[in-house]
Amino acid sequence: MAYKTILVHLNDRRRAEKMLAPAVYLARRYNAHLIGLHVYPGIMSAPIRSPARRYVTERLLEFESAEREAIAAVFTTMTANQPFVSEWRAVVSPLFEIPSVVMAQARSTDLIVAGQADPSWDFWKTLDFPERLALESGRPVLVVPNAGQYPELGRKVLIAWKSTREAARATFDALPLFKDAEQVQILEVKQSADARLTPDTLIAAAIGRHGIKPVLRGTVQPDSRVGDEILSRIAEEGADLLVMGAYGHSRVREYVLGGATKHIAQHMTVPTLWSH
Repeated sequence: MAYKTILVHLNDRRRAEKMLAPAVYLARRYNAHLIGLHVYPGIMSAPIRSPARRYVTERLLEFESAEREAIAAVFTTMTANQPFVSEWRAVVSPLFEIPSVVMAQARSTDLIVAGQADPSWDFWKTLDFPERLALESGRPVLVVPNAGQYPELGRKVLIAWKSTREAARATFDALPLFKDAEQVQILEVKQSADARLTPDTLIAAAIGRHGIKPVLRGTVQPDSRVGDEILSRIAEEGADLLVMGAYGHSRVREYVLGGATKHIAQHMTVPTLWSH
């Protein structure tokens, strides 16, 4: 199995090249159909009597058009002369329906590529939603960090494993990425000092039947430290891809109390594949 349809959500021209680099790499690696999707908010252009409101509306329309054209230009440049088929989609949507429109486009793909939410961006609350994509799209989402450049990925993979539906989905959704990896490590972080430290050999055996030889690691940390432990192991092992289930706890619980998904969402250091 390989990813044959990859969609990259291009919502911000400042980060378009950063998000496209790993998407282009994966499309080339799997000879996949690569879709660049830009969903932008429509602005009502009905007759406006007020000169001030008309001026503001015109400037917003100009900004929308410039943003769309700039992102399209980056997509065209980065997919030119590539061995795979690429497709550009620009879709207009009411502002608060943009996440639903992106998900409707993405559900017929093998993999979504999206950027890490950027709270420093003025539009992040409405246009940055990688966690919603992971929770609601039904597809695996590869989230690209805002810091760093990722022209390649998947050489050393770290799986943050827990025997949950979300972790199982993520692990098997990521199987194509394991095939060519130099190293696949399974890290199981248990929350009790009384827990058996032996990692889950069942998941290792299942992956092994696909011709992959994972390295098993187990450790104990309190729940509040799981995210830090994952990031520390990424740094120690030189991993360039993290695979994990998204929101094994309820999203409300993680918002209030914290959790591994929330911690990684805010502090990710490598591209991270989420499934729910």
